[in-house]
Amino acid sequence: MVGYKKYLDLEIFEGEISSHEYPWHFHNCYTFILVEQGSISYEFQDKSIVVKADELFIIEPLKVHRNVISEHTVYKAVFIPQEYFKGLEKNEIVILQVNDSKLIDGVYSLFNQIKLKYRSKQLEETISQICKFIRDIRNEQDVVYHTSRSIVPRVNYDSTLDELAEAAHVSKFHFQRKFKKDYGLTIGQLKLQEKTIKAKDLLQNGRLSTDVAYELGFFDQSHFIKYFKKMWAITPKKFR
Repeated sequence: MVGYKKYLDLEIFEGEISSHEYPWHFHNCYTFILVEQGSISYEFQDKSIVVKADELFIIEPLKVHRNVISEHTVYKAVFIPQEYFKGLEKNEIVILQVNDSKLIDGVYSLFNQIKLKYRSKQLEETISQICKFIRDIRNEQDVVYHTSRSIVPRVNYDSTLDELAEAAHVSKFHFQRKFKKDYGLTIGQLKLQEKTIKAKDLLQNGRLSTDVAYELGFFDQSHFIKYFKKMWAITPKKFR
């Protein structure tokens, strides 16, 4: 079971899952994952990382990955837009796995403040404190994972594969193969992810899942439900 809440521009997921395999994807924001029980395996193009109970895992924006849960696992995830981290130097937060109590307590505090709808200034102060803890940790020990820079470029989602290949002055086959090799996603996977992000926003605004599936061009309602659940571990109906 997965619960979801959004407040201002911050999002939180609470999950208790025994088995789930998320697709290859990325987030436009920083992702903070707290594993309370069990474990989550994260796969990148050149590295696999297992996050266990009482550990915090941070993923930078636009980093392509997938995560797999294969045992009873309880976790919390907080999604924080990049704007909150403007004071940090470039790449100061990349992929970080720690069990530092101060940092974990700070993220728990942020999580609860979002649920209780604290004022935006208080949330910003908490995130600023989290940044300080991260700096302290990085100065004390090397706990950062450096993976290949599979940062996804901006793509016009309305363009066809033929149009994208033509703009890049290569064949469709070469464009598709190189894009998957460089970024870990196909154009089709990228477009599906973008659709589920738009679907999430539409559902939040009260739209029915049947209308959302039609508006976003899914083949049918069952296809929409299947992919939405794969991406977010919750059905559109329960999410709404």
